[in-house]
Amino acid sequence: MHEASIVESLVELVQQNLEPGQRARRIEVRVGLLTGVSPDAMQFYFEMMREDTLGAQAELDIRLEPLRAECRNCQAVHEFSEIAWLCPVCGARGLDFQNGDELHLCNIEVEDGQDRNS
Repeated sequence: MHEASIVESLVELVQQNLEPGQRARRIEVRVGLLTGVSPDAMQFYFEMMREDTLGAQAELDIRLEPLRAECRNCQAVHEFSEIAWLCPVCGARGLDFQNGDELHLCNIEVEDGQDRNS
């Protein structure tokens, strides 16, 4: 699973953004539906890796981003919570996705209560 290497990179990125003596409390990540990344698998690997890297107190908050698409046929714009290939208005098979491939580290909450936004 590629989630293990994604989480490993995420943990390294968080560590690079912490100042000496700081510990991560909560890490917020946004994931696009088209990435194929499983939030459950990410959570599993994070819980395995956090003990030796960020500490047991660290939590991972994964938010799936709604998929936005425009129909090539009727130009209607839609938001989907699951991957869709058909326009819900006209039934056409031509959707242009406006997002879905993102995987962003959005926020690191540190133990001292300060936030570091990216």
